[in-house]
Amino acid sequence: MKRLTRLGLLLGSLLAASPTLAKTPAFSTSDPRHAALYRLEAAASTLYDSDDYALSMSQRTRDAWMRLHDAALKSRVKGHPHPLGGVALVMLASMDQLDGKNADALRRSSESLTLLAPFADAYPIAWMQGQSVKGYAQMALGDVSGGAETLAQASRAMDGYVASLPPEGIDRDVHMLRSNIAFIHAQALMRLGRNAEAVVAQKACMDARIAAVGPNSADALGAYYTYAQMLQRVDRIEEAEHYARLAVEIGTDHVDRKHPNYARALEALGLLLSRTGRRAESLDYLRRAIAIKRETVGTDSLYFHFALQNLGSVLLSMERYADAGPLFMEAERGFRALEGENSPQSARALAWAGAASLAEGRHDEAITRLSAALDRVKAGSDKDRDIGQRAYPYLIAALVEAGRMDAARDAAAAYATESAQLDNAPALPLAMAAMLVARTAPEGRNIGESARRVVAVVRADAAVNNDGELDEEQRLALDMALEAAATTEDGELALNAMAVMAASRIAQANRLVAQRLVQDPALAARVRGLQDRGRALEEADRALLKALAVDSGVADARDRRAAAAAAMAAEQSAIARDFPRWAEARGAEQPDLAALRRELGKREAYLAVMPGFSGVYMLAISHDAVRIERAKRSRADLVALVGRLRDGLSPEGFDGQAAYQLHAHILTPGIEAVLARTRSLRIVPTGAFASLPFAMLTQQQVTMARPDTPWLIRRFALTVQPGFLTTPAPTRLTALKGQRFLGIGAPNGPGAALMLATTAGGPFRGGAAATLSALPALPGSSAELQAVADQFGRARATLLTGAQATEAALRRNDLTSYGVMLFATHGLVSGEIEGLTEPALLLSPDGTDDGLLTASEVATMRIGADWVILSACNTAAGETAQAPAYSGLAQAFRYAGAGALLVSHWPVRDDASAFVTLETVKGADRGLTRAVALQKAMLKLMRSGRPDAAQPFIWAPFILIGR
Repeated sequence: MKRLTRLGLLLGSLLAASPTLAKTPAFSTSDPRHAALYRLEAAASTLYDSDDYALSMSQRTRDAWMRLHDAALKSRVKGHPHPLGGVALVMLASMDQLDGKNADALRRSSESLTLLAPFADAYPIAWMQGQSVKGYAQMALGDVSGGAETLAQASRAMDGYVASLPPEGIDRDVHMLRSNIAFIHAQALMRLGRNAEAVVAQKACMDARIAAVGPNSADALGAYYTYAQMLQRVDRIEEAEHYARLAVEIGTDHVDRKHPNYARALEALGLLLSRTGRRAESLDYLRRAIAIKRETVGTDSLYFHFALQNLGSVLLSMERYADAGPLFMEAERGFRALEGENSPQSARALAWAGAASLAEGRHDEAITRLSAALDRVKAGSDKDRDIGQRAYPYLIAALVEAGRMDAARDAAAAYATESAQLDNAPALPLAMAAMLVARTAPEGRNIGESARRVVAVVRADAAVNNDGELDEEQRLALDMALEAAATTEDGELALNAMAVMAASRIAQANRLVAQRLVQDPALAARVRGLQDRGRALEEADRALLKALAVDSGVADARDRRAAAAAAMAAEQSAIARDFPRWAEARGAEQPDLAALRRELGKREAYLAVMPGFSGVYMLAISHDAVRIERAKRSRADLVALVGRLRDGLSPEGFDGQAAYQLHAHILTPGIEAVLARTRSLRIVPTGAFASLPFAMLTQQQVTMARPDTPWLIRRFALTVQPGFLTTPAPTRLTALKGQRFLGIGAPNGPGAALMLATTAGGPFRGGAAATLSALPALPGSSAELQAVADQFGRARATLLTGAQATEAALRRNDLTSYGVMLFATHGLVSGEIEGLTEPALLLSPDGTDDGLLTASEVATMRIGADWVILSACNTAAGETAQAPAYSGLAQAFRYAGAGALLVSHWPVRDDASAFVTLETVKGADRGLTRAVALQKAMLKLMRSGRPDAAQPFIWAPFILIGR
């Protein structure tokens, strides 16, 4: 039995027959007449089972098995060759498989089964091992359905064999072989799209593996994380995460940290997290896996280069293109060195590197890389067409960007032809191919219709997959649709594409909101129905695109798609009507241009600023005009300018050139024409632009801040909106009269160790302190809270300050009864102080609580406030450095039920925060809209004569977030 172990290790690392066993014709496995064969078998087994791997896989070992095979063929049993000839071929086939010689493995395993068939019940393990090798080889050589049937036979034979044994008679190697057979069978079923059956097979694999090696062994880790991956394929996400985490936890507690399976467990959990919307959390797992693989298996290993590619893929999806590109290129070199010049994996890595180049605005480099990737695919086999399908859209986009329209037209035609030839091609590649053919045609025919179809496909897919993330292919598709909208001046198309992009960001920031709401059984059932309609729409759209490609059955296919789209839209509208909070949290409602314009206030307009894959797009909507434009500079250039502006800010100055260039590239003459009579602007930003302080963009080139600097805030009252949803009236007009107010802040310091860190104008509400004791006191927060409370009157105001500003005091209050809430304290971002892993507000410790009101604790509250003011630092920041803006404290308060929010982009000075908060509340109390009240407060602060008050670092961090 020991001879099975090496094959078991191979298949385990991959986690890594006939229906009944034949009747033996009066045969004994210990017949003394065959003693010579038994000696040959023992000699070969000794070599194969050697601890020296090179010896076990050497030609010497192969020769030993061949001697047994040849001798067995000369020895007859009831007219048949001795079955040890079949056993020898099973072992040779196993060695062929280990060496990657799958054609030889298939030939030898087939021959071995023929020799063993009359004696299968005497050599059941060899028989099933032969079936296992044959099934694997069939799959590897492209006969997946044949391999699945072979492995199904092996599984049935194994089930019958195990059932015939008493539990104590089943040894480790039997369990291991059963696990291996089930694993390969699951892989075959998965490749055939029979995922539900694959899950059952993978569960059998895991159970047998645990029976063989125990629940805490390194081999068991592979079973756990592979089962998790299979569960994810059938959308059993909670179970999938359970087993992925279990693999990491058991590996951490029981397995050598250098074991390859520990690295793979980390990687599997990281990939699962990334595919369920938690990409930032996945990075540490993926990086640790790479570090372990680099140290253990080395860089001359496919496993290592797959790990690089996996990390690169996650970074690519996070729009961290500069980080992703080098990883893909390192993986590309590794795959090519190990698999040859036309390695399909090297082509895939090179294609992704080309996509990163395109996103970074390096068009020539992108064209070179993507063209080379396609050449390698074509030089290989047609089994790797999926790589081409992924590479073509990026190549075509790069060719268009570079002005090489003839080459783009040829590539688009090839893309469309190859897409039409694919069986069960996904809807998005088919839709993109049609749009790109139209885009590259000399007359640009039907570009609007095909672009609208692309947007509809992405929207439908977003309804099916609720993790809130758009992948790079979807972002590229929407970029192309927006480019088409800009070319044809189609504002409705632009709005629909931007709404999908904004909805993705809303869903990411409001992930917890949606998750909590969908726990309502009635809503959960409706969401599942919506997902079913989304899948039906995707199927109908795929059928229509295929019909168009072959020019057959178009009318019927178009009718079916229209019916599916109508059903999808009706269900979306119904859910938005019945569960508006969920629709808002998901950003799922499709906006209507006419309705948006009707809802705008007097002299009010929308300005959406959104980065696509390689471009940045601006959409301006006023009462009487709409304008969509693509920025002249690339996405990479403008994102870099946003970074420059943020990084260059200080109490002493700012990057005036960056502020002016961003204004010039965003508020172009065409956009300005739409906004000519606008005084209040609703900004809908995504990506890097969500962290852009629009208020401090300059309308002229300036080098320093002066009282008369033409900031954008002088021209517009600004509100930031996550999406295009209609804003309820209470979030636009404050109506403080009659509302109750709760003020919390001015907490007690941590004690005598409290240090006062100040600038010329006073302390900042945050900073880079290493511990709580290093946070400065906030002398202005108590006065700020009292002054705001005075606006409401003693009967309607409640203050929790000093020792009363505790988490427990908050929990004792009915927070649903307050219309306005103000937190005046330190705001802390993840990692800012020792041990803090999420954003938090500093309150007073009271012996039972630590004084840190974290985002997760805020999320458990039930808040009824229409307006929450966070007079603290960095409250607009994401939950981590890589998370989208507004996904930290802002998200937590919205999750808890808050309406509009007043938050800050960066550390705010205590006196400035108190001034802006009070003046904004006073303005709102006079009947101004909140946006106008904030605008006037910021302008008044600039003129106040306070130290450095004219500097944007002091007045510009404040933003109003409307629903």
